[in-house]
Amino acid sequence: MSLTLDKSGWKRVALGDVIRHVTDRVDPATSGLERFLAGEHIPSNSLHIKEWGVIGRDPIGPMFYKRFRPGHVLYVSRRSYLRKTAVPEFEGITGEKTFVLETRDPSILLQEFMPFLLSAEVFHSYAVDNSRGSVNPYINWTDLANYQFDLPPVDEQKRLADLLWAVERHRLSVASQREALRAVRMRWLSTAIDGLLAEGTAPFEETWARSPESGWSTPPVDNATGRYVLSLAALGPDGYRRGQLKNVPDSPELRSATLAAGDLLVSRANTVDAVGRAGIFDERREDVSFPDTMMRLRLVDGIRPKFAEAVLSSPHGRAHMRRTAAGSATSMVKINRRSLAKLAFPVVSIDRQEQLLGELSGFDSGVTSLDSLLVETRALNSSLLAQIFGGPR
Repeated sequence: MSLTLDKSGWKRVALGDVIRHVTDRVDPATSGLERFLAGEHIPSNSLHIKEWGVIGRDPIGPMFYKRFRPGHVLYVSRRSYLRKTAVPEFEGITGEKTFVLETRDPSILLQEFMPFLLSAEVFHSYAVDNSRGSVNPYINWTDLANYQFDLPPVDEQKRLADLLWAVERHRLSVASQREALRAVRMRWLSTAIDGLLAEGTAPFEETWARSPESGWSTPPVDNATGRYVLSLAALGPDGYRRGQLKNVPDSPELRSATLAAGDLLVSRANTVDAVGRAGIFDERREDVSFPDTMMRLRLVDGIRPKFAEAVLSSPHGRAHMRRTAAGSATSMVKINRRSLAKLAFPVVSIDRQEQLLGELSGFDSGVTSLDSLLVETRALNSSLLAQIFGGPR
């Protein structure tokens, strides 16, 4: 979509001249407020908040004292490269490193236009370039307030804000449809796997052609080496995720863990929610290895890797992983070959496996279509923001 913008009447302003940093201090214990927002509750590249902490129930740090109200714009100033700008729909408390922002004068800057100003790539680029610190970089309010941009007249802000919020509502609708379809898929998979389990089971180890292999990990490097190792994020809730790679030095040990298309991987060490996640490496390349936090499984001829992935990803498989994982629930937990071997695995023919996978592919096609629509919506949003505010500096 191409916008017709006459910027001749736009005024160059500094952010601090039109936006106020709200520092309304409250005590969480006596404020009467119920919710707080830490950095992890505020999503990247999304204005909508879906998670929060509960005061009095969840741990809250001593530097959480800033009150925010519905409609305020929240900007996480630490690690600006994460692009965390959001608009809460409720009142609560946040920490000192999250800026609570409101317009100084709605006749000059509309509050509903502000979130998109702070979501533009040119703004993120400025924030990253002006951040301080190397390990956990942050930007000060005084530096952020110096950011300059071209501000449209209020009537044009209203027109552009209406358009951008319509795109955002569309994105939320598509994302909601995707989550609803995934929930239906998981309920169907749970019923299907439970039905197969009722017909007969065997220990999972009886489907292995040999003992699961361990990968190889080495500290990543910044420079391109031509060799990669998967990050933990490569195994997501929906299986293997492309692009989750780290540059690593080449070595014989690393090459011994080189992946081939069709390899079934299981996360050996991860968080409680992610340990035991399974995925099939589906790329035809010879420069990617798997880390020692994953296991590679080779199965006997009578078991389809995709079927094994479906069993492992089903509620039955996930419950086994959580039940048998060792370690603290507040940190990394682990499964091992022995615990994985004991998973009750349905004993069914190849034809029955193919039938389940065929039906499952219908759900997966729908999820993939919605994923594509989400990508297109994000691209449209980025294009509109770039036309309004310009590209990276």
